[in-house]
Amino acid sequence: MEAIKIPYGQQNIKWKPPEGFSVEMIYPKDAPGIPDQIGEVVRALEEPINSKKLEDFSGIKTVAIVISDLTRPVPNKIILPPIINKLEKMGVNPKDIKVIVGTGLHRVSTQDDFVELLGEDLANKVTVISHDALDEKMQVHCGMTRLGTPVKVNKHYVEADLRLLTGMIEPHQIVGFSGGAKALAIGLGSKELIQANHAMLTDERAQLGKLEGNPPREDIDEVGKIVGVDFIVNVIVNNKKEIVKAVAGDFLAAHKEGVRIARKLFEVQVDKPADVIVVSPGGYPKDINAYQAQKGLLHAARAVKENGYIILLAECREGVGDDKFLATMERCKNPMEVIDYFKARDFEVGVHKAFLWCRSLIKAKTYLISHGIDDKTARSLMVQKRSNIDEVLKEIDGLPKNAKIIVMPKANSTIPMVGC
Repeated sequence: MEAIKIPYGQQNIKWKPPEGFSVEMIYPKDAPGIPDQIGEVVRALEEPINSKKLEDFSGIKTVAIVISDLTRPVPNKIILPPIINKLEKMGVNPKDIKVIVGTGLHRVSTQDDFVELLGEDLANKVTVISHDALDEKMQVHCGMTRLGTPVKVNKHYVEADLRLLTGMIEPHQIVGFSGGAKALAIGLGSKELIQANHAMLTDERAQLGKLEGNPPREDIDEVGKIVGVDFIVNVIVNNKKEIVKAVAGDFLAAHKEGVRIARKLFEVQVDKPADVIVVSPGGYPKDINAYQAQKGLLHAARAVKENGYIILLAECREGVGDDKFLATMERCKNPMEVIDYFKARDFEVGVHKAFLWCRSLIKAKTYLISHGIDDKTARSLMVQKRSNIDEVLKEIDGLPKNAKIIVMPKANSTIPMVGC
């Protein structure tokens, strides 16, 4: 078998599987990108789903456009220019277009981040601001969802005449798929909103790839209805991060259509679970830290045997990525203790990540290959740090003859459908 390229940071690790194993690669289907990427966004704007076109919104002087932060590889430099071009033709002053970086509870974005996200010319042309979920002065209270979530969101968004959400539709471990109103509810939500929504993650209906009957997803969509969303532009991208399809229009209808398309790419049939999973979240920025890399671990856990083995490749150039995540792991002795600790207390961001991390660890023994996590921190994360994949395979005892290894190079974008 030829060497396999596994994303790691902004590089690839090349691994040639040794003899004696049955190796299966699973990754999103290889759909070709649209040759004219910007043209595809323009097409979506001209063919909005269950919505009027942007130019048909009248009396527009101020606009809010929400984008994702650097932890999401959304092609903002392709999505935004056609939108802003239309707005300018409508007579909107570029400085009255506020591009709001939806950080959720991630760190506040910097001026350098703005340039990386939009490009220098566009970042200087429009007004760019970062959301700060901890800044009370930036929040406006708009009501309460049926599930009791306080709807406090960014005031710059609420006060705009026209409010647009952008984003990428891909698998999400709690709300089924990203995109749609998530850019508002989580991206621009207050700490209280985000915590209330994320607290639903222990509900068994809050599952990867599930929309209907998923409490946190339905809660997010209700936030969209309460606050208001005039228009969305969401994209589905392939393994090369090229746009396969853009959808635009009504935030519920367009998102639903986008998810229908996304399922065809991201859901992958697997005949039976693997003895060993070799997994990458998909490289930078999805492995920027352990906090983000956890998602790849969860996707892998769906396809591994009970008491199997997971080998997680994640650069983690920013280390663990969250102090409370690490502190929770350090205070507990084993994964089950972390899970019990989380369930016994009020929801807290960071602690929830330890719960999600350990939910995978109780299914499979996990090894970590990472330059950004030292040995001591790896022990705190309850994983075994090793230097390469072959070292792990030599260490594992008791694997059956011709043991099955599944390699998931784009795990965050792969939903294993085992035995389906």
